[in-house]
Amino acid sequence: MVCPCCGTELRGGVRYCTACGVAVHGLSTAPAFWVQSRKHVVVVLVCMLTIALAGGSWLGLQLYQAMSCFISAHSEHAIVLDISAAGWDTDNGASRVPIHITGKTVDGIAVDEVDYVASDGSGISLIQGVYTLEAAGSPIAADGTIYQIPCTSATLTLDDVFATGETINLAELAEQDSILTFRPIDAGDMTNDEIYNAALLAVAYKGNDAPDVAALCQAAINRRTAASTSGNAFKSCGEIGSVLQVKRANQSLFHRN
Repeated sequence: MVCPCCGTELRGGVRYCTACGVAVHGLSTAPAFWVQSRKHVVVVLVCMLTIALAGGSWLGLQLYQAMSCFISAHSEHAIVLDISAAGWDTDNGASRVPIHITGKTVDGIAVDEVDYVASDGSGISLIQGVYTLEAAGSPIAADGTIYQIPCTSATLTLDDVFATGETINLAELAEQDSILTFRPIDAGDMTNDEIYNAALLAVAYKGNDAPDVAALCQAAINRRTAASTSGNAFKSCGEIGSVLQVKRANQSLFHRN
């Protein structure tokens, strides 16, 4: 038996160390036991630390990948449309083309809205999802021209194929119609409803480059008046403006769910 304090060899059965006086009864195997236990604890702790570090790296990688996927899925893509309409130029004061967008985002959120597209095809931004795009109405050209509304539509699927924030030109997608064509309505054939509906959509656009809708309405009325002798028509911009104010006060046009 060995004294756990000073290491002196002792005969069996003694209660105290004959060299240092420390009580040793019943502790003859304690030093070896505790040394062995501490070694085991160190080995276990090292193993646990290694596993924790490895697990932490794996978890960190998974979190990074998940966050990257989330950011990619929710980054907006600028959608460019190729629109053809004779005499239509938003840089020259024309109203934008209203595009009705329906579908669902990558999160399953329903979309039902109208966005407004300029002459360069810009004006729509969407995150990943599946959408249908179609003309919601006619723009009004600076000279008052109003157009037939095309019946074509395009279905767009935005997924991981596209890079984060990539600009997407529908004309470059083989499965889509390359051009959305608006054909002018003969001035003499324009109806009150066609002027009114185009003005109603134009006035809903609130961008910094929003046109003077009153001037566009007057141009459309003047253009029709010059080509027609019909008495059942708006005579002035003020008349159609009054109707617009009443209509806008009593209905909500478009919304996003």
